[in-house]
Amino acid sequence: MAQKPVPALSQHSASKDVKSTPANTADIVPSSAKVISNHCSENKESQKKESDSIDPCCTGSMGTSQYASSQSLSSQALQNEQNSGQSSLSEPVLGQLTTSSDSKVIEDLQKEVDRLKKKLSVSQEMLGKMQEREKQLRNRLSEQAQRQLQKGSSKFEDLNLGESRPTQLIKRYGNLYTESRLDAMDALDDIPNMADCEDLKVKLLLSVVVLAFRSAEKTLGETKSKIRELLHIPRVTETGTSSFCLAAKDLEEAVAYYLRKTVDKHDSSKLCKEVCERVWTTLYDYPLLKECRGLLCYIEDCVKIAWAMTVQNPPFVIDYESCTYDPEVHSRFHTSDASSPVIKSVLWPMLLEGEGGACVSKGVVLT
Repeated sequence: MAQKPVPALSQHSASKDVKSTPANTADIVPSSAKVISNHCSENKESQKKESDSIDPCCTGSMGTSQYASSQSLSSQALQNEQNSGQSSLSEPVLGQLTTSSDSKVIEDLQKEVDRLKKKLSVSQEMLGKMQEREKQLRNRLSEQAQRQLQKGSSKFEDLNLGESRPTQLIKRYGNLYTESRLDAMDALDDIPNMADCEDLKVKLLLSVVVLAFRSAEKTLGETKSKIRELLHIPRVTETGTSSFCLAAKDLEEAVAYYLRKTVDKHDSSKLCKEVCERVWTTLYDYPLLKECRGLLCYIEDCVKIAWAMTVQNPPFVIDYESCTYDPEVHSRFHTSDASSPVIKSVLWPMLLEGEGGACVSKGVVLT
């Protein structure tokens, strides 16, 4: 008996089913699946009747392989039709859902971009204001620092001064004791009748430093007095607030700044001469001191350092009148009695930053 062909869904039938489905897209897929399921059931029943109606002897003549092949082809065709029907029905619905979802995501992203742009604009405006404020503060700080430099404040140092700035002057003062003083001491040993006078040499070299600072302070005071007399300027007081007093104060600060800038160019010959005359007058029994080259160089070095430190603001001063040893401001000489707090003699004065100020260089004492 010939094999009955497998009935298939015609395009007209599928189209009719689709048109008869409800307008609601949510009901499309379930209705189509039901139609396909019923059709599959009819195909299975038809195939069962065909298999029942086949004569066994005919089966043998047809061949087992041909029958299995026809059954496989029928199942494959039915599966393809089912997949095609589901795909053709579900693709338009998924495409519509995807388009709607993408539109919403794009709209949300656009809102987020607009919000971030507004936030960025506000931040940029705030940053511009902060940068302008920083620029103003920098200018004010620069002006204040410049005024402090001109006043000679110890909190600020003008690096352009080189060896004449306060920190370098303190170092030069320490080198004056460790180097120049030792050279002068060796030079005094060559003078007859002074080689064995250790106390005299120590006091002589200490007196030179003291006289140098006194002469520098005196000369600075006289210089400022002459300027006030020439310009008919009264002495400036801190409490003065009139324009005249302020102008006079500005003038004195300008003069002080000029003296600090020109310490290396200052003519110290007058100060050296004054110190030497005081020494020669005191030690008239040692006329050979006038020819001691080492002592003359030491006097010159002391005068230059004393003048440079006196014109600072505040001026550096020396102190050599302490009677009790203080480790904060004193250093013991190597021959001192470490257990004794009493100062027997001062070998080198300590250096203070202003009258009654902090000690910036310790004095050397013998206890």
